Amino acid sequence: MKAIRIHELGDADVLRLEEVEKPTLVPGSVLIKVEVAGINYADTMLRKGTYLTRPPLPFTPGFEVAGRIEAVGEGVNRLQVGQRVMATMQGGGYAEYAVASAGQVTPVPDGLEFGTATALLAQGLTALGLLKDLRAGQTVLVHAAAGGVGSLLVQLSKLKGAHVIGTASTQAKLEIVKELGADAGVNYTETDWPEKVRAATPNGAGVNLLIEMVGGEVGEQNVKCLAQGATMIVYGAASGKDFPISALSLLAKSLTVRGYTLYSETEATLAEFTRELMAHVKENRLKVMVQEFPLTQAADAHRAIEERQTTGKVVLRVQ
Repeated sequence: MKAIRIHELGDADVLRLEEVEKPTLVPGSVLIKVEVAGINYADTMLRKGTYLTRPPLPFTPGFEVAGRIEAVGEGVNRLQVGQRVMATMQGGGYAEYAVASAGQVTPVPDGLEFGTATALLAQGLTALGLLKDLRAGQTVLVHAAAGGVGSLLVQLSKLKGAHVIGTASTQAKLEIVKELGADAGVNYTETDWPEKVRAATPNGAGVNLLIEMVGGEVGEQNVKCLAQGATMIVYGAASGKDFPISALSLLAKSLTVRGYTLYSETEATLAEFTRELMAHVKENRLKVMVQEFPLTQAADAHRAIEERQTTGKVVLRVQ
């Protein structure tokens, strides 16, 4: 089968299309004929060696796929050959076939595009996890609001009754953010963006929840946007740069800063999130933006993400 392999860490050119053996089933798993493989910013960090984990070389990246079950392993009873599914895994998604634990496989309803399903699987679940403590009437700031997670955060925040401010790096992306329902859009490449964010909040009080994934200089300025008792949640760093936070700067307004990863959620919580997302999709309450690249252009897809040329979810079309 065809798969993208990484033999050395580096820029996007290290992604190579190769012929490899089809993965082997183990008890409790399923073999999926992959239609689309999701790409996350974490994939680019993994490729460069800057992610939280570093698998042994060579490896095939890809944390999520959608397609049809080709075979089921011993002990798998709730899933069937030919069933449309989406799945998460610890790698191996950029390939024609992938093996996933049955517990990480979710059926895909007929009529739901595989690309859309993949977006819901990682980005949608992450968005709901980030919004667990959001309350109706609060103001939320979503950074990179035209991206895969950001575009869903804007919509889900509005569905939960929040006042939403979204940031993006270009005017074109800000137009998308407003179309998704944001109450205001701010270009975070402008030097006075924190002041514009505060001006867009009710009474200029600042935001109650700030969802951060840019990092670098943007991350440093976030504290200026926060209201009394606000929370900032960090779930990534698209700039590839960390940022310092003064502990003393948190005292005056009783601020909270914490990190988030989807891997901290239980299977029961993820199942609950999935049901909520599917209900939104069924009722046409969510617009899921998907941008596709063929498997052969995996390197181009990575470059586009890193150069901020994409909007919504980015996937590789495998079949």
